[in-house]
Amino acid sequence: MADYDFRTLSPNDFEILIRDLLAAEYRWRLEAFGHGRDGGIDLRAKAPEGKVVVQCKHYLGSSFSDLRSSARRETPKMNKEKPDRYLFATSQNLSRTQKDTLAGDLSPWLSDTADLLSQVDINDLLTRHPEVEQQHFKLWLASTTILERIVQSGIWERSEALLEDIRDRVKLYVPTSSFKAASELLDEKHVVVLTGSPGVGKSMLAEMLALKHWHKGWQIVSVGTDVDDAWNAYKSGRKQVFLYDDFLGQTDISERRAKDSWVIRLMDRVARSPDKRLVMTTRSQILQQTRLISEPIAHTDFRVVECVINIADYGAIQRARMLYNHLFFSTLPREVVRGYAENSSYWKVVNHKNFSPRILELVIKRSHSSADEFARTLNHTLDHPLDLWRIVFNNGLSDIGQRITLTLASFPIYGVSSSDLKALVQKEAKPTEYTSALRVLEGTFVRVEKNNGVTMIAYANPSVRDFTLAFLDEEPDYLIAIIGDSIHLTQVSTLLVYAVSQLDGKLRFPHCADTVTRNSSFISRKMMDLIAKEREASRSDPRKSSRVHQRTISPLLGSLEPAHRLMGKSFDDLLAMAIELCKSRASGYIDPDDWKLFNGALMMRCAENPDRVRDELEWAFETWGESLYTIDHVTAFEEFFESHAAALKQYFDPSEKYYESTCSGLRNELDNLSGNEQDRDSDHQWVDEVERVARRVGVIDDMRSEIESARDSIEQYYAEREHSGIPYDSETGYGFPGASVSVSDRVAIDGMFRELS
Repeated sequence: MADYDFRTLSPNDFEILIRDLLAAEYRWRLEAFGHGRDGGIDLRAKAPEGKVVVQCKHYLGSSFSDLRSSARRETPKMNKEKPDRYLFATSQNLSRTQKDTLAGDLSPWLSDTADLLSQVDINDLLTRHPEVEQQHFKLWLASTTILERIVQSGIWERSEALLEDIRDRVKLYVPTSSFKAASELLDEKHVVVLTGSPGVGKSMLAEMLALKHWHKGWQIVSVGTDVDDAWNAYKSGRKQVFLYDDFLGQTDISERRAKDSWVIRLMDRVARSPDKRLVMTTRSQILQQTRLISEPIAHTDFRVVECVINIADYGAIQRARMLYNHLFFSTLPREVVRGYAENSSYWKVVNHKNFSPRILELVIKRSHSSADEFARTLNHTLDHPLDLWRIVFNNGLSDIGQRITLTLASFPIYGVSSSDLKALVQKEAKPTEYTSALRVLEGTFVRVEKNNGVTMIAYANPSVRDFTLAFLDEEPDYLIAIIGDSIHLTQVSTLLVYAVSQLDGKLRFPHCADTVTRNSSFISRKMMDLIAKEREASRSDPRKSSRVHQRTISPLLGSLEPAHRLMGKSFDDLLAMAIELCKSRASGYIDPDDWKLFNGALMMRCAENPDRVRDELEWAFETWGESLYTIDHVTAFEEFFESHAAALKQYFDPSEKYYESTCSGLRNELDNLSGNEQDRDSDHQWVDEVERVARRVGVIDDMRSEIESARDSIEQYYAEREHSGIPYDSETGYGFPGASVSVSDRVAIDGMFRELS
């Protein structure tokens, strides 16, 4: 019979266990609900006997009187809920007298003491439903008794300390899709290699796979620093799982065990043995690095046994449960945890693009004096994930690998061509060193993709870019070095934009901003030099005007706002060059977003020294207005007009051009509808939005006939499709990328954290 004390389960874990056990016992489909310190409904089901309500009380470490006080508060709630059947589950081990006492407190809703589930009853259900026990492997290291049984029986070779560490970590584990994928691969191939970025959860997943097999009677062999550990423990005819964490070293190839051929032999041997399993982990970067210098590794196709762990695979519920478990089992003062939950600070973590279990662990282990201080520290670490990447960057990358990583920060998020990057970072290095470094970085720090036949290099994920920018803020001399080596104006513009970026109203990279200010003359000269070289190079290009816009005008306009904030007098020189370029033949390629930046820069200078730009204001405003062709463009133009109309009227009357331009832009938006139909409802919403903007900017009288004509065209279009029998997807519409938290998930997550408050 199962004999668990449930100490490794959080209240949320306990609730899920009860849900699964009752579903297995009664075939109920139970729904979970949010709850708080005052209790409420935890689980509810519609069953043949009517409405079923289940209350879960995970009161380990509390007295029976505490449990009884909580139970007494349930009766008024049930008087309101009026269930047809009520069950009460607790992880406490109750005597018969205590059970009878509780049953009396819960009368009349608890009709039978059999519906009061204590620790013994829950273990009895686990014995009857071993499939549920198998799913909830956090139970398996629930007590010291079980730990001692594992060690004494030799089921787990090598280290009692390792088991104790795993027992502590298993409390924090949250099952994800990666566990299922890795488990299936291990069953099929007998070998699985877990790869991924630092801090993604490879080691914990490996340990959970080992636990799953231990529960089925397999011996676990923890391989230490040498593959010989596995060979020495290898016993024919015995079911064994070999757990080989960081089998290629933790941070770089200097840690390799240098017995790669024996590692490959072990993989082959296990793959052919039905009673053996091999779970290995390594960072993607280390695997790529080793392939370049190790013939056995290079000749082995790891893809057939590789399971890549990605943070992107963790949904909102999984992320929330990871944070919840770290908080529940932490040593943080309860008032800190309570305040953090009450302030709903967890949402910023759950939705953060740099979410990482490693960061949660690093931050929550530290001491924090208040909930606000803890929230600030955790959010800052997510925004600047130095701790996660610093060791690998400093110790695991070659000089050219570091240069690639840092230089990539000077390019847009979509990356740069490999040829341009190579020209920037190779310097005195051999040609093969660049290729080797890139292979090491691929999959961890960078991704390599083909785009129209061009090899493009970009950061592997936002966390790497944020680390690099935070690193540059700590070491801003690298920023000036990258600017000095730049071959494209886009690089300088990108870095200037980062230098003025803000978080919560403050500069995100203040040392970078200060460095730009101190070196403004040097940066301005570099920008002018790049502009001159590009204009000279474009003379022989048949697409001269397009090239000048793409490589000169667009990045220069993007630099004006940060230059105005950081570069003092140099801003005037850059603005004068922008005016010259915007009046050149290449101006025909300037889009509305560029004109918005240019007009904004003119108004910055006008506010300080209007004589410098008064002759440009009307021309720039009118030219921008002539380029509008979407609602977004019209809205941006409207916002500019509302902000600056009073100032502009000192030099010219912008009103007539404003109404003419907004009307033209909205007509262009209506024209965009043709050929871009989504579905009837969405298309009508499109036209409705045009109508709303037309009313807001005051051109509805001029636009009314076009708007009604657009609505008629929509009806005609879908009537013809329906007549011809062509279906359309009525569910298609304008989605919002990133809005992945459903209403039900949001309710469940809020309820989960209210339990901590």
